[in-house]
Amino acid sequence: MNRTTAAAIGMAACAAATTLAAPGASATVRSGIGLAAPSSLSTYTVGCRYEARVKVDDAATMVTLVESAAGSNLRTVVARTVPAADTAILVWTPTTEGRRTLRAVQATRGKKVYTKPLTVTVSRGIIVGPICFSI
Repeated sequence: MNRTTAAAIGMAACAAATTLAAPGASATVRSGIGLAAPSSLSTYTVGCRYEARVKVDDAATMVTLVESAAGSNLRTVVARTVPAADTAILVWTPTTEGRRTLRAVQATRGKKVYTKPLTVTVSRGIIVGPICFSI
């Protein structure tokens, strides 16, 4: 074996060892929540349906959307889905008026990884077909 071949084998072995030692990719939500704009143009409406989108690294792991009153640590699960490719699409239907905080969460290595919080205002309104009007 010549020096060039020995050096190539040594570098390949080092690269393989580094690859084996590197941690695997983790499943995690990797973007904030993209929430469809309210049709009322000012606030979200109780009883109306809104599409929330979140980019993820793992399309096989469940993503959950949680809601809380702004400033509260009490979180209620409002939607769950297994992502389609790199995006989780969740449908949120607000049930309570006031300032609401939404977060998406996906498990990674036994820990819950949350998106940045998104706080919105929800009000009562009138729903006419697919259109919602805040009162």
